[in-house]
Amino acid sequence: MTHPHEPVGEWWREQVAALHRWGRLVLRDEEDSVHQMRVTVRRMRSALATYRPLLDTDRAEPLRDELKWLADLLGDVRDAEVLRKRLRRWAAEHGPGPSGVDALRASLAERQATGRARLLPELDGERYRALVAGLAASDGLPWADGAPGKKALRKRVRKSWRRLAAAVEAAERAESPAERRRQLHEARKKAKRTRYAAESLREVFGKDAERLADATKSVQSALGDLNDSVVMIRAIVEIPAPDDVLLDFLAAEEAAAIDAEERFAPVWKKANRSKVHGWLG
Repeated sequence: MTHPHEPVGEWWREQVAALHRWGRLVLRDEEDSVHQMRVTVRRMRSALATYRPLLDTDRAEPLRDELKWLADLLGDVRDAEVLRKRLRRWAAEHGPGPSGVDALRASLAERQATGRARLLPELDGERYRALVAGLAASDGLPWADGAPGKKALRKRVRKSWRRLAAAVEAAERAESPAERRRQLHEARKKAKRTRYAAESLREVFGKDAERLADATKSVQSALGDLNDSVVMIRAIVEIPAPDDVLLDFLAAEEAAAIDAEERFAPVWKKANRSKVHGWLG
């Protein structure tokens, strides 16, 4: 059993409790509950991935698989939520008149409803209950040889940071806009993993971990704006025979994507400072 004062174990127990709490709120259709539950799942999946070499494979890998299953269910609903909110903001500024936007609105509403119809029975089912029980069973992360020391933990976060830096470098070397966006998408995922790893170590490394978590959160947020535009562009393109209004929305989202790419550069410059990551070695 994990020592009750082992900091990463305490962080893990907090995530298990949060997952259970947000699951109940999703079933009650509480505002922002799907988003918060999805973030909690991401934190847990990230921890299992970051610390993978230090974990008991037989216990950790089934948990990773089941969290992936749950993340996919939540993602279907949350992605549609985000796009619908984005569309509502744009439509409020450009008038409610009938247009091709109606087809996009209906498509997104159907996507969200279909996702919820799949998600809710699962959250009230045996598979989900077994997952929560499995996550809580070890009373902390399922370490292979007991809680690791600072050196081993720092090494895992250092690897996550270097993967993020490599993805950004690949984006900067990209030979086409499409390739650049693909690499920035990879950077966003790696920023999330580094952020959540740093968050799990705040009690271990204090201000160092906190600065890294805050910096990578900013990177994730900047690239999240880009990702939202790219996903919306994809949804618009799927609508057959778009009219002028829908094409205006498409142009607005493309402009927003370009703006997000431009805003990322200073965010990364601020994050990629020795003061932020030098302690990793």
